[in-house]
Amino acid sequence: MKANTPADRRALILPALCWGREHSDFYAVTEDITAQGIGFRSAVVPEIDARLTCSIHFVGAVEARVVAKGLHNFGVRLTMPRERAAEIARTTMEIARGQDLATPLERRHRRITPRRRDVLVTLDDGGVVPGRILNVSGSGAAVVLARPVALGASVTLGSTAGRVVRLFTDGIGVLFDAALDPARIDSGIRL
Repeated sequence: MKANTPADRRALILPALCWGREHSDFYAVTEDITAQGIGFRSAVVPEIDARLTCSIHFVGAVEARVVAKGLHNFGVRLTMPRERAAEIARTTMEIARGQDLATPLERRHRRITPRRRDVLVTLDDGGVVPGRILNVSGSGAAVVLARPVALGASVTLGSTAGRVVRLFTDGIGVLFDAALDPARIDSGIRL
């Protein structure tokens, strides 16, 4: 849910699991918060007025009603006691202030699709998952994975370290820990 002015909204990226009477469990990521509610991005977009419970990482479970929807996002208003809603608002604002989102959300480098797209993704727990690169730039890559990975997790694509800054259906967006040399960015790149 988008507010009219930047001062009225705070970007906030936290993973969430949501469910309701009309929906089985589905994953979403908080997008922003405003005085009116919380915005989410998700492959599943509930209908207006749908009642949801969303378990938001670091925040806890919230009861909400869908008040806005887009192609891949929706906005909710909290439908819980005022004291609990105020506590959630304080918590989310503190988390939003602590997140440095300027770098991950800005795209500064051109993207290419490499010839060799298969890559092994090493997770922060030491597990290895096969992945397929959708595109790569000097600052990051988009990768399709067979299993979900948490937002903010440290990962290594081949031998290139980074962290997950975006989630999308069946994949992740990774911001590299160190930008790649622009001379390396061509269709023959190996991470």
